[in-house]
Amino acid sequence: MKKITLTALLALLCVCTMSAAKVKVVMNSTSKTMTLVNKTTGKEVEVGSPTSNTYEFDTPAGTYTLTGYATKNGEIFNNGSIDLTVTEDEGQEFKVFTCTVYATNKEWTVGEDYTIDVEESTRKGEKMSITAGNSSTAGRKTFLALNGNIGHVTLIPNEAHKAEGYLPLSILKSLTFGATFSGAIPMAYEYSVSIPADAQLRLGTKSTSYALFNEVEPVKTETEGNTKKMTYRLADKQVYNYRTWKSGGLTQAGFFTMSADGTKVPVLAFTDADYEAFGPKTIKHDVLWNSGYETGDIFVNINERGHLKMNVGDTFDAHAMRAWQVTDNPTNNYFMEPDFHYTVIDTEGKPSKGVIEIGNVKDTEPWSVIKAVGKGTAIVLVTYDAIKANYYSGATKKNYTGGEFWSAIWPENTAAYVVTVGDGETAIKPNMLINKDYTATKSKLAGENVDAEHDVFYYLETAQGYEYSFTPEGVEKVEMAYPAIGEETATYTGFGTEGVTKNSDGSYTLLLKEGRQIVRLSDAAGNAVYQVLTAKTCNYEIINETREGDTDFIPGDKVKIQYHGLRHPANKLAAIYNMQAKTVYNKVPEGITLTTKGNQYTFGSNDGAQSVTFTIPASYDTSANPELVLSDGAIMITGFGDPMGTHREIKREVGRPANFNAISHTTSLGALPEIRISVKPTSTGIDDIDTDNVAAESYFDVQGRKLQQPQPGLNIIRMKNGKVVKTYVK
Repeated sequence: MKKITLTALLALLCVCTMSAAKVKVVMNSTSKTMTLVNKTTGKEVEVGSPTSNTYEFDTPAGTYTLTGYATKNGEIFNNGSIDLTVTEDEGQEFKVFTCTVYATNKEWTVGEDYTIDVEESTRKGEKMSITAGNSSTAGRKTFLALNGNIGHVTLIPNEAHKAEGYLPLSILKSLTFGATFSGAIPMAYEYSVSIPADAQLRLGTKSTSYALFNEVEPVKTETEGNTKKMTYRLADKQVYNYRTWKSGGLTQAGFFTMSADGTKVPVLAFTDADYEAFGPKTIKHDVLWNSGYETGDIFVNINERGHLKMNVGDTFDAHAMRAWQVTDNPTNNYFMEPDFHYTVIDTEGKPSKGVIEIGNVKDTEPWSVIKAVGKGTAIVLVTYDAIKANYYSGATKKNYTGGEFWSAIWPENTAAYVVTVGDGETAIKPNMLINKDYTATKSKLAGENVDAEHDVFYYLETAQGYEYSFTPEGVEKVEMAYPAIGEETATYTGFGTEGVTKNSDGSYTLLLKEGRQIVRLSDAAGNAVYQVLTAKTCNYEIINETREGDTDFIPGDKVKIQYHGLRHPANKLAAIYNMQAKTVYNKVPEGITLTTKGNQYTFGSNDGAQSVTFTIPASYDTSANPELVLSDGAIMITGFGDPMGTHREIKREVGRPANFNAISHTTSLGALPEIRISVKPTSTGIDDIDTDNVAAESYFDVQGRKLQQPQPGLNIIRMKNGKVVKTYVK
């Protein structure tokens, strides 16, 4: 019998257990063919011949280098290569595009007059390994891209052209087709901005949303008296943004397009009056401010619980986003963030040092870095100031969408999250669920679990709060910290059992109040997990649209529930969320159909989107159900964008470009109060009509009340020639 060595046996087992995945690679009309090489072994994969530029084959999981080829007049051109990661998942498909790169400057040659720098990343900020290749068109370069990735190309003039005044041209695009990255490498011209001597100014360019702006340094700064003049060399036809601020003053920001024609660029000259035009702490607590776009809210990028776990020495890129975004328009999305402020407190609400350190990456930028410096627990509070935003069409000043002055944060919307450093592991399962039957991870990353920001619990102004129940596992103690809401911000004064009720079945009921409360779940060893829960007050009217002014309801009546105080749970964020929101109830009596209207940008100030209407069926059984109940109320988002929670996945190095592969989402977020309406039985009321004192053509409703005119859809009692005639008016 032949013996087999242990090494050979292990190798055989590896071969037997390594399963091949089915892979489809779709090439394109430029690069019609490709080769695939295993990056670890260097062995080429047998991919067969393509059918209509498409390859289908089996190969084990691993990293592979794909190279694309074009053929012209019998000559083969290497269009570049890109690395692919194949997993064991079934049905993997890679759609490969070929992008073209060149400068349009006359008689300039790539490799001589200019060079190219190409970077590619996924929408989540993961860098792709690529190598540029050659186009079949002379004087052009190419690179390969996967559908939905981001391409960033820089065309760099040589040293001689730089000395002439030329500047690099940067181009960024979402890659949902074979994009062309081309343009004239621009000539630079001088441009000056004047500000008070004690003010600061930053000029920059935008590569993509949410990434730090590319700062341009001044070539000269001159101060004379109280005025500081800063001179730059800016590229013709390039869009530049500006931001100026000073201590105690209003930050101002915007953008313009540079031009060689001095009459087509703005004169930016800021005086002390500009910084005093609107107080930086001014709060416009009014949803109608700025044409209905003002909601004074904020998103942060921690996680759906609002609980960041770190170890000593770890760092974390923290991000904050104003909602509604201050943007020039909802399509161009050149938004400006206000100045963000971070306050670190301990669990008792006192200033905290020694657990984390946090600071802006750059002054006034929305990105900060959290560094864990010692074991413990800290709470981070995030607020923002008011801001003034304008843009320029040529030399003409324009306001941003809704207006130029934007409020500081509404204090009840102060962002809050918990950072624990060096905590032990715990088996606690919070089981804080919401809208379990009406949502999915396709549309909401947290799925059936509560999202600290997207799921808002609404309760009536006349109520003490919203009662939320959940059944956690592995919990010894449940405590809650209510927000103490001040004039400009909210804070916390410690955890306790106020508002926490333990029920006999092992569940807990929390009384949630205005703002962001923090729930602490502790196990027997003292290890804890935290969950931020957001609640807001609201009110509603129940309106009888059939019989105006009546407060009772009968079968056949049309009913309108009109809310006030609701907010969009996923307000527009450029390249992330762009959905409509509407008011819904997911559980309604049989025979009732709700009518709702959505609103995309001004939901918080739009009555139509904050209402539902329905008709009580004529067949409604009032004896069996004297009270009509609408339950499982929520705010439903519908439309295209990323799943809820994706705003936490942005990387500051690459930001987030426009999403041209957005998919449609429909999901319920948050919770609304239950609606209960008493429905009275239909009565003819004929005996109450004084037929001696009515006109020949009089109309009465089924309760015997006189109407000015017949109303469609009601059972009408009609008087004619002194006689009562019961008729049905359709």
